[in-house]
Amino acid sequence: MIAAQSRSVRMPARQKGVTMKLIHNILETAKTIVFEKGRMIYYLNMRSFRKSRRQIESKPRKQKIRVGFMVQVPNNWAVLEPVYLAAQRDASIEPVILLMPEVEFSYYIKIRKVDWESTYAFGQEKFQGDAVRLYEPETDTWKDPEELGLDYVFIPRPYETYLPKMYKASHLRRLCKVCYVPYSSPLLDDYRLLYNTHFIRNLSLIFCEKQYSYDYVTNLLGPTIASKDQKVFCTGFPKFDLNQNGEGLESPLWPRERSKDVQRVIWTPRWSMDPLLGVSSFMKYKDQMVTMAGAQPQMDLIFRPHPMAKMAMIRDGWMSEETWESYLDAYRKADNMAVDQSRAYYDLMWSSDVLVTDVSSMILDYLMTGHPLIYCVTPAMNTTSDDPKMAISELLPGLYVAREFADIEKYLKQLREGYDPKKEIRRQLADEMRRDGKIGEHIVGLIREDYWQKDAT
Repeated sequence: MIAAQSRSVRMPARQKGVTMKLIHNILETAKTIVFEKGRMIYYLNMRSFRKSRRQIESKPRKQKIRVGFMVQVPNNWAVLEPVYLAAQRDASIEPVILLMPEVEFSYYIKIRKVDWESTYAFGQEKFQGDAVRLYEPETDTWKDPEELGLDYVFIPRPYETYLPKMYKASHLRRLCKVCYVPYSSPLLDDYRLLYNTHFIRNLSLIFCEKQYSYDYVTNLLGPTIASKDQKVFCTGFPKFDLNQNGEGLESPLWPRERSKDVQRVIWTPRWSMDPLLGVSSFMKYKDQMVTMAGAQPQMDLIFRPHPMAKMAMIRDGWMSEETWESYLDAYRKADNMAVDQSRAYYDLMWSSDVLVTDVSSMILDYLMTGHPLIYCVTPAMNTTSDDPKMAISELLPGLYVAREFADIEKYLKQLREGYDPKKEIRRQLADEMRRDGKIGEHIVGLIREDYWQKDAT
């Protein structure tokens, strides 16, 4: 990463824009080179992968299939939780929670830091200690993955730079079958990140969240799919199993009790100003949002910043630590505003009336509530694109698109008065995404079927 500019001198906006564009072009070129290298390694890896698959399938079958669920980022656990719950209900499955600290490396080689506190605290709270800790901080040692006796393991993220060598897919696939459910559904053209070839070439079972992702992956892995060394399924996004019906849920974060006279609004701007990552509307609307809510006693506004927002805004020179905290204080001190920095958000979503947001996976979760969404367009986003890669374009018919702050105010007023012409479109979109509400069960069924199949050639 490029070092942040000095906080004492602000780079002129035009100069900053030229510099950032140059950096983005360099990074995009680097991503293309890495992608092509991953493709080459995939072909070189095919024979070795087949050997590993045959060795795993030649093992004697056990009465129960031991499936590991790696937990590294607590905020992402909701993606795998429906699969884990379905595995718990299945008498033929023995699910195991694997608590994996986040690892930082020096020069991608030597481990510099192991951040275990947050993951282990989440494991204790969520699973009451019924989980395997893969790292022992007192002795600075890692548990040997072979001792886990796994038949399958889910790795939650495709970024293996945060994993120690023995728990990367390239190593685990020699011991068991490695499975993957993407932690997010791509709304931008970011399939090369969520389904990067360096990672997916070592996976046995891939469960795609939508048809375009399935087509993208099957095109990449055609030879190993044809040889039955790898399997790809279009199952849907299991996270939606958890978000079926939250009517009656209430969040303690709202400044006032629910009332038909008060409109509850959540604002979730994107975390980055990077054009390659969608560009946040935060800097454009941050002051206007506070002013608007302050002038409207009939509105309760909750600002929910992305966990990475503060770091990104300070690192890239848009705000300082002091201005960031000062901005949050404006919400904390107001009678009808608040800040949400909690991990869970389902109760907040279901107890709200409308979401104002940028391109974000939160859009998909919020559609399940049936409540209206106002989508803030940024210059980097082409909202008229019918490119199937750009999943946000598929959702636009059900969203209220705001190009200026006046549009946000207009739609909020319209919705407050009960006029919501896109309601039925949102319902249809949500029904298509949630499927039958049993995506987790279907994934467990596919694992069970794979385990008991006859050895492939």
